[in-house]
Amino acid sequence: MILGTVTAVTCRRCGEILNANANFCWSCGAPQHDSTSPETVAIPVVSADDGLDPHAVAEPVTRVVDALIIAAGPLAGQRFELRTDVVTVGRHEASDVFLDDVSVSRHHGLFTKTASGRYTVRDLNSLNGTYVNGSRVEEVPLRSGDEVQIGKFKLLFWGADE
Repeated sequence: MILGTVTAVTCRRCGEILNANANFCWSCGAPQHDSTSPETVAIPVVSADDGLDPHAVAEPVTRVVDALIIAAGPLAGQRFELRTDVVTVGRHEASDVFLDDVSVSRHHGLFTKTASGRYTVRDLNSLNGTYVNGSRVEEVPLRSGDEVQIGKFKLLFWGADE
């Protein structure tokens, strides 16, 4: 019996072995898609067993609270609503967004609501850094649809007012 060969996908920057459909390297955070490509990279966040009728007419959804949705990682699909002015994220059990993996620092970062009502993400000098849309950041304001990578977790930020 002859089996087909599987080609390993490696990071363009550091050479780490990646999932075949990875958008960013889990190790160094480098984007894995051609930034000059006209195609849009999409990450599905709805599971097949969500119980929705695909033929039903969709009503407009009004988001009343900002949220983070884990798009990749062991907790994919989990949703965290941002209901306070400061939301902690890390591997420490008391974190508001608890990400239990060694690639995440105990006190990795903060999501902070500004006076204008928008959220920012700030890295707390974590070992592996915090990335927004593939770029390593210290602190940056978030827009709805931004992808925040913390360790091997990819979180999508969805703003309530956008």
